[in-house]
Amino acid sequence: MSQLQPHIDIDLEKVEDAGARSHGLDFPRTWLSDMIEKTLELLSYVLNSIWIILVLIIVTNVTMRYVLNVNYIWVEEVQWHMYAVGFMFGIGYALLHDAHVRVDVLAANFRPKLRAWIEMFAITVIILPMCYLLISYGIPFVETSYNRAERSSAPGGLSNRWMIKSVIVLAFGYIALAAFARLLRVTAFLFNVPRARVSH
Repeated sequence: MSQLQPHIDIDLEKVEDAGARSHGLDFPRTWLSDMIEKTLELLSYVLNSIWIILVLIIVTNVTMRYVLNVNYIWVEEVQWHMYAVGFMFGIGYALLHDAHVRVDVLAANFRPKLRAWIEMFAITVIILPMCYLLISYGIPFVETSYNRAERSSAPGGLSNRWMIKSVIVLAFGYIALAAFARLLRVTAFLFNVPRARVSH
């Protein structure tokens, strides 16, 4: 005689979300970190529309190529540029939402204070200096492209190559702001400077 097995409902989305966020630490919020994060979040809504536009461009490009037997180089280049914009700003978005990759096997076993110190070290010694270097070298890179009226080397390609190159500067500016907001929250946790906001 077989026994009845109890029925268990599992919300797979909640399980996956818990697994994905298990490594994150919810540091206290500050007035300035909230202001920066809200501004970046608004910008993210605009930037996320790139993926919808990109899908439409890909479908149009495939339709033109295989149905109408027409191929435009500039359409393909727009497609590549939109990929670049999406992925470059996606790095900052991951940092903003604390969804970037960590070594979870180690991080899960560290005390919150140790993890906060590691995070502060990573932001101040790696992320912010890297952003500074890429922005400071990126600005002359964009200026040179603009002054030379650089365009695609492909016949029928896009002009104004400086526009896509400027994404490097803008994306790392976004990353730097996201990292700075995170740093404010980490220092609020470790030193209570700036003072943490009281949640209501």
